Amino acid sequence: MAVDKEHDEEDVQVEECSICGGDIIVDGFCEEEDIVYCNDCEAEFMIRTLDPLRLKLLDDDIDADLDESDDRYDEEYD
Repeated sequence: MAVDKEHDEEDVQVEECSICGGDIIVDGFCEEEDIVYCNDCEAEFMIRTLDPLRLKLLDDDIDADLDESDDRYDEEYD
């Protein structure tokens, strides 16, 4: 059976996660200010606008944690 992409996936948008590069799926049922998640790292994003699609990272600590762990790694092995 063929997939009817015109009807099944017309409202699905895929955005790249700014943390890990994974996929964030935004389907046609989502509205502005809904929360969506990265499929890989599970980071939370709020939908700011749908057209154009703009997402806002909700947990800014994720970036800080990644930066801190990178710094510690560099310090230990310099």
